[in-house]
Amino acid sequence: MKRLIASTALLSVLCLSACAPMPILAPKGQFTAGQASATLDRDWSDVSKMYFTGTGKKVHILTIDGLALNRVLVSEGLGSNDPLTINPMKGDTKSNPALRGKADMSLSEQMEFVSGSVAQLDYHKVEVASPKPVTISGVKGVRFELTGVTTDGLNVKGLAQAVSKGGLNYYVVYLAPAEHYYDATLPNAIALMDSVKLP
Repeated sequence: MKRLIASTALLSVLCLSACAPMPILAPKGQFTAGQASATLDRDWSDVSKMYFTGTGKKVHILTIDGLALNRVLVSEGLGSNDPLTINPMKGDTKSNPALRGKADMSLSEQMEFVSGSVAQLDYHKVEVASPKPVTISGVKGVRFELTGVTTDGLNVKGLAQAVSKGGLNYYVVYLAPAEHYYDATLPNAIALMDSVKLP
């Protein structure tokens, strides 16, 4: 009887794990996010559907080594009802609404929105620095650095890009531990940002 119960339990675990979403390969080449697109200079894993990653429905999340070691958020065009991130523990509720942007934000408002959204992922002391103008599909945007600290005290660095077109906001946000991982995959993140094409 004990053997039957143990076998049944094992079978249940295997069935449940078989139903769990798995990472999807985001292969080198064109990557589509809604009507926007970019070119990946290497293979990534798209973990957007794996589990609650703390992103909005119109945000894709890519990683090379796992979310704790590097992640890139790539948004479709976000309107005033679309969050970039959602707190992974508190969710998006009336008592704890996720941060949302608006149409026609200035570049400084875009930076503030991104830093506030990153803070929703339980990063502390999130600060922005070194804003630089970029032009994406003929539209002026901004690229800037981020710093923050995890709840465990790990220093994190980031690079973000924000641009608005047609009343929608498009973001690419790269985050990784400051030690080793940020520099290791920064060229890949920059290549992705440089290749973004808007509809």
